[in-house]
Amino acid sequence: MNELQAIVEINEEIKSIVYAAENISLTATNAMLVARQAGANAVGFSVVARELRMFSEKMTAAMQVLSTLIYRQVVLAASKRHRSHSVVLLARAGSYGDLAQTRIAPACARSQADVAKMERLIAEMSRELQIAIRRTAKQCATGLVIARSASIEAAHGGAMTPVLRQIAQGVEEVVVTIAKQVKKLELQLTEAGI
Repeated sequence: MNELQAIVEINEEIKSIVYAAENISLTATNAMLVARQAGANAVGFSVVARELRMFSEKMTAAMQVLSTLIYRQVVLAASKRHRSHSVVLLARAGSYGDLAQTRIAPACARSQADVAKMERLIAEMSRELQIAIRRTAKQCATGLVIARSASIEAAHGGAMTPVLRQIAQGVEEVVVTIAKQVKKLELQLTEAGI
């Protein structure tokens, strides 16, 4: 798989996660309205629904961070590839004689130093990306706990219990899906070497 195709797939996965997180936000808003109708019986559910909205916002922000990190890394990798090609061309040009070598050697050394610096930056960005994806996975675990709490709180919803259970089950399914997508995203990043 070429690098560009891998990046497109990674971005599509990020968009999918953001879409799912936005669905959780909408569902949580709906859940708060339903909990309000249920009255005092569903106060706990309302609190959990607010937590789900915060989870959704955090997940969306995490995806924006990942997207930005990936974009920066791709731009830097392209620059490094271009600079590496320049080093090869300069080295070839320097092989045409002593005068060419004398004049081209400083430019070649600068280009090689730039490539080395870019490699260090790419490695640093990769570490940042790995940390960000681990944080995101932890957020998914937290989201799953919140979603399961919604199922527990739904049982206290009085006449609205069936509706609250349905909402809680739907949210839990979406959070599980997001967690799977984050794992898939992590695998895609590893396979792409990003």
